[in-house]
Amino acid sequence: MNEEVIFSVKNLSLYYGEKKALNDISIDIYKNKVTAFIGPSGCGKSTFLRCFNRMNDLIENCRVEGEILYKNENILKVNPIYLRTKVGMVFQQPNPFPMSIFNNVTYGLKCQGVRKKDELKEICIESLTKSALYEEVKDRLKDNALALSGGQQQRLCIARCIALSPDVILMDEPTSALDPIATSKIEELIRELKKDYTIVIVTHNMQQATRISDYTAFFMLGDLVEYNTTDEFFSHPKDKRSDDYISGKFS
Repeated sequence: MNEEVIFSVKNLSLYYGEKKALNDISIDIYKNKVTAFIGPSGCGKSTFLRCFNRMNDLIENCRVEGEILYKNENILKVNPIYLRTKVGMVFQQPNPFPMSIFNNVTYGLKCQGVRKKDELKEICIESLTKSALYEEVKDRLKDNALALSGGQQQRLCIARCIALSPDVILMDEPTSALDPIATSKIEELIRELKKDYTIVIVTHNMQQATRISDYTAFFMLGDLVEYNTTDEFFSHPKDKRSDDYISGKFS
């Protein structure tokens, strides 16, 4: 593979107290590609996703061994606040702040000290446009974001993430709370966004992984069972556990 590596994970294990949740995982994540993490509930895929912006740091008694290199720097040794500006995250449930659409998008910028109104407005419009929301809300930027539909709220959260100019967007089941039409819009958006961002997504939906991802990683009981291009993984799984999962023998 000649893809450019943006994350290189080496021998990563994660513990909650004495309980080992991730077992010696090594994987490369490629730039401007969509990588899907799939597997049964409780297999460790969301836990692993949160390693990439150190959200697990917020969990008591959580300990990580190994390394995650981001542009050849071990992220386990950098300032997590800085890291999260470069590695943004969109959660399962849309979580807009109880404030205007404009203030939602520009909140992180203001926290970083950006004060010029023209600059804030420009970035807001650009971020909403990139998240395929601007045309729907351009006359409502002062309205409370909580009045938006669920699908619009999730695209707003993506715009809020984009506003900080990250390199990577992590998505933890971003469509599981949405209806099929809203889900389709988010999937279309993800395909568009990978031109500018690297995207790592956790999904329970295998069909979604086949539709939007370039690479698929299959997890089970804290192990990375198999990792390959999505086409190759679903058409020629190399591990029997992968084959059983794809064919629906367990879920």
